[in-house]
Amino acid sequence: MMECILCDSRKAKRYCPAKRDEICPICCGEKRGVEIDCPLDCHYFIEGQKHHQQKVMKQRIRKDGAQAYVRRAQLYSQNPELYAQIEITIAETFGMNKRLRDEDLASALKLVADTLETEQKGILYKHSSDNRYANEISDKVMLLLRNFIDRVGEGRITTEFARKVAEDFYEEFKFNSEIDPKSQTYLRHVYGYHQDKLSGEKKETGNIIIT
Repeated sequence: MMECILCDSRKAKRYCPAKRDEICPICCGEKRGVEIDCPLDCHYFIEGQKHHQQKVMKQRIRKDGAQAYVRRAQLYSQNPELYAQIEITIAETFGMNKRLRDEDLASALKLVADTLETEQKGILYKHSSDNRYANEISDKVMLLLRNFIDRVGEGRITTEFARKVAEDFYEEFKFNSEIDPKSQTYLRHVYGYHQDKLSGEKKETGNIIIT
């Protein structure tokens, strides 16, 4: 049996579509989505993402309790379309710039939440940062939220609700980025979930809340 092309020490037991060669399970587990640009339809990548998200969920529940996920479910139930559109916006942004990290998204969503909180106090002020990526993403999310705030009829939201949703997304990305500041794990999870919508394939809009 041949040796892994990445570590050159352990036995290669898995075919890696990104490397187009055999690698060992340990390198696959440690480097997938980080050093290896895994295709999103790779079986090992998909299973790894599921396992990681379940692990993160358990870690966050231990840290913050189950309230965070209860709050997310309550907000989502009030406007699932908004949640889905924010995720699609994030997925599209990541699709155009694969250098983004979870921490960039966390920073962007914090800017959005701060801008909306300031607006609730009667002050129109756009919060920004030194992170160019965060500024660009926050602009896109703010534009989306404005469209929902300015709606007439079904689906319309208040500025307060928009802030709560932005804060909810911020806390989710923040927790992921604290675990691994350079990670793209949550970004890739969102991108993979909505990839069919980005390519024009028709599928029912949903949300990636994990229960």
